[in-house]
Amino acid sequence: MAVWQERAELLFKPEGIEVLKKANVLIVGLGGVGSFAAEFIVRAGVGNLTIVDGDTVDVTNVNRQLPALHSTVGQPKVDIVGDRLMDINPELNLTRIQEFLSPERAFEIVTKDFDYVLDCIDSITPKLNLIVAAKKKPK
Repeated sequence: MAVWQERAELLFKPEGIEVLKKANVLIVGLGGVGSFAAEFIVRAGVGNLTIVDGDTVDVTNVNRQLPALHSTVGQPKVDIVGDRLMDINPELNLTRIQEFLSPERAFEIVTKDFDYVLDCIDSITPKLNLIVAAKKKPK
């Protein structure tokens, strides 16, 4: 166990830390919900994470999104959030997908390899596509 996880081990116990380390999570959308969810999940000790977002930071995001700073306006959210996550846990197995989720890609991206899928999308059609893909994924 890494030193930075000592407090988490008090809560999760060593076997819980191992479960988290082996967990594979997909987060789609890195805005006001997804950016914070990604950080909390990595800080908890999840070892495998895929983040998906095709958007860049806009100045209007500064009031509510973790990656949104005046210095990051115009930069891809997957780059900013991904770099931050790797700085939290350099051993994280991180996959970054910089694209908006199309219906076809939802079915390609959501596989049985993921233990959890987090829908953090703010647009209805991609949200529905992700939900359908997650519900239809093989167990």
